[in-house]
Amino acid sequence: MDLELVERAVADFTPDGPDAPGLAVGVYSGGRALHTAATGVATVEFGVPIDARTRFDIASASKQFTAACVLMLAHEGKLSLDDDIRKHVPELALESAVTIGQCLNHTGGLPEWYALQAITGVPLQVLTEQRLMKIISRIRRTTFEPGTAFSYSNTGYVLAAVVVRRVTGKSLAEFAAERVFGPLGMDDTGYRDDASVPLPRMAFGYAAGPVRADTEEGAVGDGGLVTSVSQLAPWFGFLADGRVLGMRLRDALLERGVLADGTVLSYAYGIFHWKVGELDAFGHTGGMHGYVSNLLYLPGPDLGVAVLTNQSALDPVGLSRRVALELTGQREDSEDVARGQAPAPVVGHWYEEATDTPITVAEAGEGRVAIVQQEAEFAPGADGRWYGVGEARTTWLAVEDGTLIVGSTPRDEPPMTFTPCRAPGEDRAPDGAWLSDEYDVLAVLKDGRFTVGLTLALDTEPAPAGAWRAGPFTLRLEAGGDLTISGEGFRRMRFTAQPEGATPVGIPPGLV
Repeated sequence: MDLELVERAVADFTPDGPDAPGLAVGVYSGGRALHTAATGVATVEFGVPIDARTRFDIASASKQFTAACVLMLAHEGKLSLDDDIRKHVPELALESAVTIGQCLNHTGGLPEWYALQAITGVPLQVLTEQRLMKIISRIRRTTFEPGTAFSYSNTGYVLAAVVVRRVTGKSLAEFAAERVFGPLGMDDTGYRDDASVPLPRMAFGYAAGPVRADTEEGAVGDGGLVTSVSQLAPWFGFLADGRVLGMRLRDALLERGVLADGTVLSYAYGIFHWKVGELDAFGHTGGMHGYVSNLLYLPGPDLGVAVLTNQSALDPVGLSRRVALELTGQREDSEDVARGQAPAPVVGHWYEEATDTPITVAEAGEGRVAIVQQEAEFAPGADGRWYGVGEARTTWLAVEDGTLIVGSTPRDEPPMTFTPCRAPGEDRAPDGAWLSDEYDVLAVLKDGRFTVGLTLALDTEPAPAGAWRAGPFTLRLEAGGDLTISGEGFRRMRFTAQPEGATPVGIPPGLV
């Protein structure tokens, strides 16, 4: 196994040089680290270099560890994955039963809490588990009937951490340290549920620039795990053969979710099932303010790859897949596609009902097209698909039976299916005020400006399918005058029309 290519790949993926925020890479087999590499600095201010023991927040890659804790409790009979989450968290206002299992495989239809945070205006800096629960507990309506669809939502994993606390009397950080990280010998790994506590060897987070982008968020479960590439070998050993924690737990972690109609998902419990070339693989990415990560494992060759970064502009998914492909002699399917003229046109206006998402695909010059709302460009392939270039390189477009299919290469998630829709109108979004009866927050449209909660203020513009766009949100005026808001992880949140003269409110009483 040519491990020198890891060093070459790391050099190619860090164009900003050794004095910029960087990354650490680990390659694992047999439950041990075969090779680690690092580049860049953990703190730009002090020039501290990154090494194998530098710790990073791995964001959503934490979910597999959270799921393992919950599954462990299920195997011990202390809870069931079929339990209604309200059994353990009775303060929830949910009108539909959502199970613990559905929380873990994103089939419960729970609205994304990051969107709720933006809409209410509660600052991330004060979001402890207790404060975040004051928002989540107000959720009454799920995005879809639980168990009938997949929609990635961090909310279910925050609730999983709450369940661990309610069942065991210990925080997720305490339980995981005692039952997972301690037995595995990962004594320098843990959930950071108090961001005010200094952590030795912790990399500062940065956005492009570089600009400091650390978070003070204290709620964990959906993320918040801090670790280093020197720590992860035992976890990859567990993923290989269940060592230390048991094969039963390992197999349960990898069991794919199944929808009510029998559809088998690519998502298991905190883990996506993927393909790397022709080889089976599984793992999870993570991304948040200043940190991006990817943990990838290929069971066939018993190869694990971890890439942890403190620079939001870096691409750990691309790097980890490149390392895995080269070490196993594989190629991505898209690498074998001859570029040419795609036979199926994709230019036009499109709409996906499942997420209430309208998009426009337009000519971008030089034979390319672009999804206008995402500023993502695509080049034609001879196989009839369009393949993303630049930051969109993992996405592809195709037209099948008059519908636009938008798929993703690294994740085997269900593709999005769009139908043709009418072009954007010319009218400005109507003035008015609308109140959410779930979150007690007022949304106001005035002179084309959308304001809601304490901090959110966005300009609007007409969108396809009779909607308006306000930043990442889709606004729609429904029959009867109500306003609905859709975004990533939630759909058609309803706001009721209010009398003329209503004024915006900030954070609802008691939320902070």
